[in-house]
Amino acid sequence: MKIIAYDRFKSGVTMESIKPYIEEEVANVWRLWKAGIVRENYARADMPGVVIVFECASVAEAKHYVEDFPLSKAGLLEWDYIPLDAPLPLEFLFDPKIDVGEPFDRTKARRERSSAPSSRSVS
Repeated sequence: MKIIAYDRFKSGVTMESIKPYIEEEVANVWRLWKAGIVRENYARADMPGVVIVFECASVAEAKHYVEDFPLSKAGLLEWDYIPLDAPLPLEFLFDPKIDVGEPFDRTKARRERSSAPSSRSVS
């Protein structure tokens, strides 16, 4: 299961106050990335903070990793979690006559049809 975890600084926390923790924080996330637990990691564009996509069995497991982050241990961050599941197979929404087979480049098929020799005879 994928879990999106995103943080924000607690009130009064500044970039200056997190500097002593950053090196170990980044190293910790890198170790989890190499282990396949962290799949994606982004800086937030709307405010200071990060968004991390975990590959875990549960939100509780993702929380376990987050609680071990140096900035979390220091009590500087608040975290929110969004668990993600595989979507409903979209085929269930379609009429059975709709082609939901393997995708193909429809533009290529159109080009092939338009460049094929015509079967009309010219007299």
